[in-house]
Amino acid sequence: MSSSGIRRPALAVALFLTVGQAGAAEPIAQDWPEPARKAAAAMVEKYGAPQEQTATLLIWYRNGPWIRTVVHKVGAEHDFPAKHSDVLEQSLPYKVPLNLYSAVATFNGSVIPDRTRGTLTAFGATEADNVLSLNLARAVVRGELSPEQAREKQVAATRDMREQKVPELAAKLTVEQQQEGDVSDPDTAMILPPGRAP
Repeated sequence: MSSSGIRRPALAVALFLTVGQAGAAEPIAQDWPEPARKAAAAMVEKYGAPQEQTATLLIWYRNGPWIRTVVHKVGAEHDFPAKHSDVLEQSLPYKVPLNLYSAVATFNGSVIPDRTRGTLTAFGATEADNVLSLNLARAVVRGELSPEQAREKQVAATRDMREQKVPELAAKLTVEQQQEGDVSDPDTAMILPPGRAP
């Protein structure tokens, strides 16, 4: 915390040090672009040091409700609902029916169902952004909102967050984590290994 009592996110990153080429400790992500530094600081402050790190990624596994959290040094630029950089990737075990993939993509192109792994992943600037996106994607999958209605709700909630209000949809994950059994789908082999009869 600073002398004013305000916690500064950059300090959280400085708490987790790595050894540089000269053998001296240096903060991780210190030379990353600002959106990535902020996301890294928030994740280190909330979940501690990442389990893996590279020059361009910080990765946590089984942290909080997530099966995986990744901070990317360089994120995809995304203009919905407002210009931002998708530097924070967070995944849940969640099976989206195949006929609803297009509806999820229509709602938000940074929410991605993965049939093979049985996951639903959100890319955003902050964890609150990802919680909001996943909660709205769930509503689309369940038929509670159309993709267009979900987009409207995301815009309204994002406006609230910019005014330092935390809307209910961004405060807590409502997605049921489908952990009963395996939700992955390896599909069906159409080509058999050599030497095996059909």
